[in-house]
Amino acid sequence: MQPSEARLLEHLNPEQLAAVTLPAVPALILAGAGSGKTRVLTTRIAWLMTTGQVSPGGVMAVTFTNKAAKEMLTRLSAMLPVAVRGMWVGTFHGLCNRFLRARWQLAGLPRGFHSLDSPEPGAWFIAGAKEDGLRPRDVEVHDEHTRKLVQVYEAYQAQCDREGVVDFAELMLRTYELLRDNAQLREHYQRRFAHVLVD
Repeated sequence: MQPSEARLLEHLNPEQLAAVTLPAVPALILAGAGSGKTRVLTTRIAWLMTTGQVSPGGVMAVTFTNKAAKEMLTRLSAMLPVAVRGMWVGTFHGLCNRFLRARWQLAGLPRGFHSLDSPEPGAWFIAGAKEDGLRPRDVEVHDEHTRKLVQVYEAYQAQCDREGVVDFAELMLRTYELLRDNAQLREHYQRRFAHVLVD
């Protein structure tokens, strides 16, 4: 083990060390709040890069909150002698936004599309449908109440499309649809990201 590798690993307990130095295979690590998950993920990224297993562009690290994403970038910046700002490290919504901004034409969006925090009318229904990968035409209608919610969803989405705006759920749904329907693009990102780490 090189001295730089040893320095990266010296602050880890045995369980964390085992998670950081796992072979390059899919792995699920279950840990509770405050157990050092973010430390393990950032140290694994730094270890993979320090040991030459991956370049900065070959890693995607995803988390749920802006606070956690910022913490990951701060820790990586302290551990690595490279600029980490351009790495694909962020929240699910943030990385989907980045992806769509780079692929706006393929996604059917205007170049300078805007993001909304959430849909107002029927917010829970629209967000839930989008998170399930459902467009209005895909929602099963069993009663009049659902029919009205689908109509609200259709009108809301039509308005968003006219104004060139996307809500947070749309960022993820549009990313999913684009990767699902475009094999060449999907294969590009599968080759690019040798390591995908999710907090």
